[in-house]
Amino acid sequence: MAVRTRVRPSPEDVVPLHPAHGYRLRRQRHPIGVRGGPRRAPRGYWLADAEQRHQVRAGYELRERQLARALATAARQPGDPTENLVGQLEQRMDALVHRASFARSIDEARDLIAHNMFTIDGGKANRPSYLVRPGQTIEVRPDRQCRAPVAVAVASYAEGDAPPYLEVRPERFTATLTREPRRQEVPVLRDVPLAVHAAEGSPR
Repeated sequence: MAVRTRVRPSPEDVVPLHPAHGYRLRRQRHPIGVRGGPRRAPRGYWLADAEQRHQVRAGYELRERQLARALATAARQPGDPTENLVGQLEQRMDALVHRASFARSIDEARDLIAHNMFTIDGGKANRPSYLVRPGQTIEVRPDRQCRAPVAVAVASYAEGDAPPYLEVRPERFTATLTREPRRQEVPVLRDVPLAVHAAEGSPR
């Protein structure tokens, strides 16, 4: 049986390539020579003014697309869209890791989560945007509890530092979300006059 050692990715291509390279070219999302653009952020929902958007993005260290996605999800859920937005942002794993004093900032929390420093209910969790549900427990992996910066952050934890919806046990390196957070309980959103608006024709 003959084995192909060379392949042309397209009839116009005059340079023969190894089959492995031709396979990659055929599997790419866009035609050869055409550059694909980034995914667009969901449209149709926004905050009342630019200052609100800036405060929310700064408080959670979000990109514009991440905030737009949270706004769209919050507005489509039943109930008050503003309270829904609070849940979309505050129940993110990176925000709760920071609130539990396992990290000194949300950016540091993202880095620790991506490096498999935590588990959720004993299972692997390495996605900072994961939405923690009430009753779930975040725990520092036993083999990582003595490592900096988690050990440094936990050592500086003081009683009362955690918000009322988060039960933190620093001696066990665990934090449990006991219920959904309310807007007035969230430090970075308490004084921000949030108001989620929908554009004409946007689905609700």
